[in-house]
Amino acid sequence: MPATRKTKLLVWITALALIMACVPALATTPSVPTVDPGAVNTFIAQTVIAASTRTAAAIPTFTSSPTFTPTVVTETPLPTATATVIFILSSPTPLVIPTFTSSGGSTSGGNFSCQIIRVRPANGSTFNPRDDFDAIWTVRNNGQRNWDRNSIDILYDSGDKIHKVSGYDLDANVQVGDSIDVGVDMQAPKDSGNYSTKWIMRRGDNEFCTLTLTINVR
Repeated sequence: MPATRKTKLLVWITALALIMACVPALATTPSVPTVDPGAVNTFIAQTVIAASTRTAAAIPTFTSSPTFTPTVVTETPLPTATATVIFILSSPTPLVIPTFTSSGGSTSGGNFSCQIIRVRPANGSTFNPRDDFDAIWTVRNNGQRNWDRNSIDILYDSGDKIHKVSGYDLDANVQVGDSIDVGVDMQAPKDSGNYSTKWIMRRGDNEFCTLTLTINVR
């Protein structure tokens, strides 16, 4: 009995050994690689850069609008009109000296007045000594009342006494707007030179017309 047990035990040990020899070796547990801290940091940095790049690429690009620059409009002043004086030169013509003077004075209130139209002889005429001549003034009634021949006098007033008679009456009545010749008999002095005389027309105390004449004696 003891021999039988030993035999069985031996058989079992032998069978176990055979089984163990046939089973492939168990897989070796792979060793955990050693992690380099610097490599980790490099990997993280590369990851962040790549992510930033993708984010930047995903963000739409905004193009700045052109800046508006206001245009200043400069007002151009309108041209200023400049007065132009044009001188027209004509061919020389003889200077004609008028033979009339300005109108005489008038009474207070302007009721009587006259205008000298013409003087004969013309002022500045030349005579020989002792020449007789008549001074004639053509006079217009430009007042407001008619001239009555019986109330209007022609009288010497001042200047050289080259007349023969110192006072005259009107030859006729003169309506407003009409004219009359007023004559005085005169004589040139005996001495050469220039002579001037002044006469007036008078109604009562009112002197309203001045008559003048200037002559030259050789």
